[in-house]
Amino acid sequence: MDIFKICIIAIISVIVILTIKPQMANMSVLITIVSGVIIFMMIIPTLEEVITSILDIVSMLDIGIENIGIILKIIGISYICEFSSQICIDAGENAIASKIELAGKMLIMFISIPIITRLLSLITSLMP
Repeated sequence: MDIFKICIIAIISVIVILTIKPQMANMSVLITIVSGVIIFMMIIPTLEEVITSILDIVSMLDIGIENIGIILKIIGISYICEFSSQICIDAGENAIASKIELAGKMLIMFISIPIITRLLSLITSLMP
């Protein structure tokens, strides 16, 4: 991942958006979405390396792979919801953005139930 390229794309996108926003507000939202997707696509190889490294660490430490899978899903949901919410906020749709955030929080809560259950089971087994 080349942060310099990412920053250049972001700066050019902002300049274009600020230039055309007064005349074509709809187009500026589209440029925001496209530039966000391009930047996201540029960081996917780095995300793959991070996930591979995490899985290697998990295999060395003999930690339950299901727990790490859940944690990675939670992180992914957080990133996707944040990205989507910020696009909605940029488009002036704060109500939709808050619904995305709420849905993400509820989904994270649902996905984390197995970890919470295991943690509570461990705590109760340690109690006299």
